[in-house]
Amino acid sequence: MWFKMHPWVFPAIIGAIGILYIFINIGAALVTKKIQARGSDHHVSGIPILGGIHLLIAGLISPIKWLAVFAALDYTIWMFLYVFFIYDRIVEHKPVEEIAEDKPAEDKKEE
Repeated sequence: MWFKMHPWVFPAIIGAIGILYIFINIGAALVTKKIQARGSDHHVSGIPILGGIHLLIAGLISPIKWLAVFAALDYTIWMFLYVFFIYDRIVEHKPVEEIAEDKPAEDKKEE
């Protein structure tokens, strides 16, 4: 074959797209904060998790595999983990005493 691509070309392009998506998300968050500070309830949406996925893929197809760790730079991955796995457990957590007080009176008499 007369054309041979350097092993860093494709990972560099995908990584650059991932960094662009991360900057778009940060910009959207800053613009949303500015809009809501003026009293509006509108928001500007970014593209969550996509920048981190691009950086992960770029790192995994590059000659140096540990570059995939840079996918952790995307704050939306951490936000996703927080919202779906941690936040619900913190908000819905009640001490055992409060759960016992929430029982109907009929259940308390049976005990």
